[in-house]
Amino acid sequence: MNQRQPSARVQHKRGQARQEILQVARTLLREGGVEAVTLASVAGELSMTKQSLYHYFASKEALVKSLVAILLDDEITALTAAVDAMGTTENTLGTLIRAFYGHYIENLDVFRIIYCQSQLFAAQNEQIDEQTLRDEINPRTRHLFDILESHMTSSDMSSEKRLQIRQLAFVAWSSALGLLTMLGVADATNDPLIHSDESLLAALSNVFDNAAVCSG
Repeated sequence: MNQRQPSARVQHKRGQARQEILQVARTLLREGGVEAVTLASVAGELSMTKQSLYHYFASKEALVKSLVAILLDDEITALTAAVDAMGTTENTLGTLIRAFYGHYIENLDVFRIIYCQSQLFAAQNEQIDEQTLRDEINPRTRHLFDILESHMTSSDMSSEKRLQIRQLAFVAWSSALGLLTMLGVADATNDPLIHSDESLLAALSNVFDNAAVCSG
């Protein structure tokens, strides 16, 4: 016998409850780090029982995994706001790199949740799944690079040139991600990098802004 599917109203209420749970988890993560995000702490904030949360998330890892889309929205909002505030196409990639750094440097736990959890949770089979990547993550990252491409190209550019610019933007973003990864390692091991954050940011920004000029 086929199991009866929940009504649209029930599905809607369930979706709202999941979003409310995720928003509380997001607040706890930003205020107290990964350790502060437990099913018990989230349930307490919502005046729910821990058992009730199991209807929505089977484990802490499952809950944290579902936070990625919300946290990635925060990142893209911050990066696009920084680029939009420039009012010019010059130094777009340097601005991107500095905005990425500024968004995460005071909350490296959020950075780790987005960019390191696949490795962290692989043994528990809680890494980001293919459907989440396809439906939640990839559209958001494409949106970011659509915005960067529009800032750095003109209507008369060839498709090949536009692709080159888009690839350069991706490499700049990846380099900012790499810098934050190194800073995260340094933070976790209490072993600061030899170079200052500002000197590394300046070096990366200059490299990519100069490359953008040559590609334009």
